[in-house]
Amino acid sequence: MKYRSLWLSMLMVLLAGLLLSACTGGATTAGKAVTISVWHGYIETEEQVFTDFVKSFQEQNTNITVEVLAVPFDELQNKYQTEVSAGGGPTLITGPQDRMAAYQQAGLLATIPTDAPFFGDLVPAAVEGGKIAGEQVGVPVNNKVVAMFYNKSMVDTPPATFEDLLADAAGGNGIAITADWFHNYMWIPAFGGQLFDDTYTCALNTDAAANAFQFLADTCSSEGVTCDGNDGDMDTLFRQGKVAYRIQGPWASGDFVTDLGAENVGVTRVPAIGAATPGDPRPWNQSEMISISVTATPEQVEAALLFIGAFVSAEVQADLLNNANWIPANASVDTSSNPVVGGFLEQVPFSDPFPVVAELGATWEPLGNAVTQVLEGVAEPAAALEEACSLVNTTNKK
Repeated sequence: MKYRSLWLSMLMVLLAGLLLSACTGGATTAGKAVTISVWHGYIETEEQVFTDFVKSFQEQNTNITVEVLAVPFDELQNKYQTEVSAGGGPTLITGPQDRMAAYQQAGLLATIPTDAPFFGDLVPAAVEGGKIAGEQVGVPVNNKVVAMFYNKSMVDTPPATFEDLLADAAGGNGIAITADWFHNYMWIPAFGGQLFDDTYTCALNTDAAANAFQFLADTCSSEGVTCDGNDGDMDTLFRQGKVAYRIQGPWASGDFVTDLGAENVGVTRVPAIGAATPGDPRPWNQSEMISISVTATPEQVEAALLFIGAFVSAEVQADLLNNANWIPANASVDTSSNPVVGGFLEQVPFSDPFPVVAELGATWEPLGNAVTQVLEGVAEPAAALEEACSLVNTTNKK
């Protein structure tokens, strides 16, 4: 803060700074006008709730202008890396943990001070997930795990086993599954396989992994099951009541509730596979992070910390819980009154930690292609996985 010549002016500025610091958790921009920008991949309900938060934040911090850009989720990572590498890009970026790891590996993220007061309110494990090589480069804004939605107007009690689920789907209720790698990782641990070994070398060239992919192929060819790579189209089938079941994450909750009514949207864990196979599907349990760009100025970093502190505050996290069905990153938020979030929490004990490593970034395209090849009958599971693992390890120099 620059001291002014007049004592009264200096005192007024100091008091204003202290007041702002007390209200926002320690950071202060001392009333100086500053502009920050935020890039995100939210759509529909999530985007509207986020927009409302930004508007409220600016009303409470009139010296801070927040410019928001919604970027299609599948374009966001490349756009951020390209523009920040050239010295541009946003002040803040949101996204899943693995993207944060890739950004950090490329030197595109600023270190976030671990003494920022808002960290004390957050789930400790999620906070740890924002560290790369010991540096805090991300702040968790929500937790995410894929589970099973069901339409209560079509289903009284969700099936207890996956075999029962397939029988109900064949009987007319139907299920929609996104045919990509992210949504279908869950079958790998169910059959005893693992993605990486201890050195983060791809370890999917095994019988266990091949059996998991064969199970996926058999499931997708079953009557009443629709598997397609277009995530939005699969959501639409559920939103329009054309299928009774949808394996999806909490980000779709708000849209499902809007279209079907809160009374008709149920969530439970993905049913266990029967005794003939190893056990429970285990989707990834990840946190969405917000990070500060390495190109941010000191003034922008200060404003960005104010923005993050507000975003993860109990009040805003409760609003996101109630209106977008986010699983809060703020540990003080009571989720007991939200049955949708309660359903996702049933899945958490049957989930795997999301690998917060840059090596994960090399898996998306090869393993996405492997899923497509297997489902289209172009390659047998073992061959598709062998090729995918080879490509992953080559990219990761393993």
